[in-house]
Amino acid sequence: MQKYIRLALPALFLILCACAPAKPGVTGDPARDHFLGKEYGKMTQVPGHPERLAWRKLGVDPKRYTAVLLDKTVVWQATAIARESGVSPEELSALAAYFDQVLAKTMGSIAFPIATEAGPHVMRISTAITWVRPSNPTMNTISSVMPVGMLMTLGRKASGAADPNVGACSMEFRFSDAATGESIGLFADHVEGDKYDTANFEKFGQAEKAMDQWVERMREGILKNWGARKD
Repeated sequence: MQKYIRLALPALFLILCACAPAKPGVTGDPARDHFLGKEYGKMTQVPGHPERLAWRKLGVDPKRYTAVLLDKTVVWQATAIARESGVSPEELSALAAYFDQVLAKTMGSIAFPIATEAGPHVMRISTAITWVRPSNPTMNTISSVMPVGMLMTLGRKASGAADPNVGACSMEFRFSDAATGESIGLFADHVEGDKYDTANFEKFGQAEKAMDQWVERMREGILKNWGARKD
């Protein structure tokens, strides 16, 4: 045990002293750094959720919208994400398609029409994946059971650094009036996976789990605002 601890101390020191790496493509220009562009600055932190931001236009009556138009999910700055995360462009595209499939399936489970084109009383939902970190099942297991790994994990927690072996995902959402293009709601969130979650056994298990949760939150919001359920 003492041997393991001696070997781990240099790594632990580096973890404690290092800053968390910035997400790729950060330039300081909101129009380039965010899918939501300059509108990103409209959002404020959701109480109790440090990584979650939201904004809603005052005075908007959700019930005026009788259908939704679903844009295809994009990967914002895909080249930079692929370079920094090691996730291939094909895998990123597959994740975007996964979100689209889950969203379409969920929308089909409630009584809310899907529009095929923009028009009056149609709400457009536009989404983007802005960061992905894949899980590393092997290294995550080692860092969970080996003395050296456990010590490094404790070091990361103490410093607030993210565990590079645990999956994570970020997305941004725009809800807009399809006829005018005016934004009526904005949302952004970053989810770090749980180190001891079984979702870590899959490379993108944590990312897909986060997407499932975001879609479920959207479903709950629609039911809250419209009270529509399928018979």
